[in-house]
Amino acid sequence: MNKKVILLYPYFNGTSGAFNRYLLLKDLIKKINIPVKLILIKEKKHNSIFLKTFFRLIKFLKVELLIFYYSILKNYFFITDFNPSILALFSSRIFIQIHDLSWKKKEFARHNSFSYFIFLYFIRNYSNILTVSKTSKLAIEKFSGRKKEVSYLYNSVNRDFIRKSNKIANNELKKNDFIYKALNLDLPNIIYIATLTPRKCHLDLLEALSTTENLFNVNLVGYPTSKKIRKLIEANKTINGNRIRSNINYFPKLSQKDLCNLLLYSSAYISTSKNEGFGIPVLEADLYEIPLIVRDIDINRELFPNSKFFQSNNELSKFLDEIKPLNSIEIKKRKESLSKINEENLMPIFNYSTLSNNLQNLFESN
Repeated sequence: MNKKVILLYPYFNGTSGAFNRYLLLKDLIKKINIPVKLILIKEKKHNSIFLKTFFRLIKFLKVELLIFYYSILKNYFFITDFNPSILALFSSRIFIQIHDLSWKKKEFARHNSFSYFIFLYFIRNYSNILTVSKTSKLAIEKFSGRKKEVSYLYNSVNRDFIRKSNKIANNELKKNDFIYKALNLDLPNIIYIATLTPRKCHLDLLEALSTTENLFNVNLVGYPTSKKIRKLIEANKTINGNRIRSNINYFPKLSQKDLCNLLLYSSAYISTSKNEGFGIPVLEADLYEIPLIVRDIDINRELFPNSKFFQSNNELSKFLDEIKPLNSIEIKKRKESLSKINEENLMPIFNYSTLSNNLQNLFESN
């Protein structure tokens, strides 16, 4: 196979899990010696409903023209998150990526009812859908009633994460570093990396923290989509007004190096999210051998079976009280493991060779 692959990410606004997926795909495609091109379309925000509608139409036409040129005229494979696409209903060279179905739940809905039924029609009839896990594949098939097969390719950590992990394993965190100041090694440091949106359920974590017997140093990282959630975090309060005794540090954004340093010194990784397609931050924490305390949902059972699973805030609170501070021996052992991480010695289902071979098989079957 010598065809080129075009990757189009149409919602670019900086580093994100969805964008990192494209960087991973680009690396995997290069690994199997197929020419690849990544195209980014910046996401712009507009307050006016008229402008939103107008620019969505412009983006739709732009994406369809790109698909027509590269996939129909050039006969290249084309992978994009853009939805809906009329051309993707007919061409087997086009893969529409769907990461999760969180938007189908009313409490997490991002679209009106009319758009909902349009998306449902397209998902049911696309020639090819590519998703990120078996859980997402089954959810898409069940939700849409789709008869055509849904393909899935697991995510993995990117090369920048691997390089930074190797680097911090061989360096000491300086006392004047602001990450050092965000840590308290006398307490258990816990971390949760997630955009501040309702489906990530930060409010449940705040509620659990308000009822723990022990104190923690909590590091929350994520873009502040919800101002309401951010205000509660910064006020150390729950939505019911209960005070949280533990210290909470909030970072809207951190570099990969700073994220790796926070992970290195964390006693536990918490995920309260109710709906995920995959969960790259959880995988990153798992690779750091950090104990995982995650919500009992199918995707976590699929990917992280050795985690502690909670179903209620009371269960989460009890698990939190079991966490102990890291000691120097544990940190040293963790550093030794990090110094050896590379793209081929990750867990078998996440290493680059396995994923690139699976991707090549996907292309050859189409």
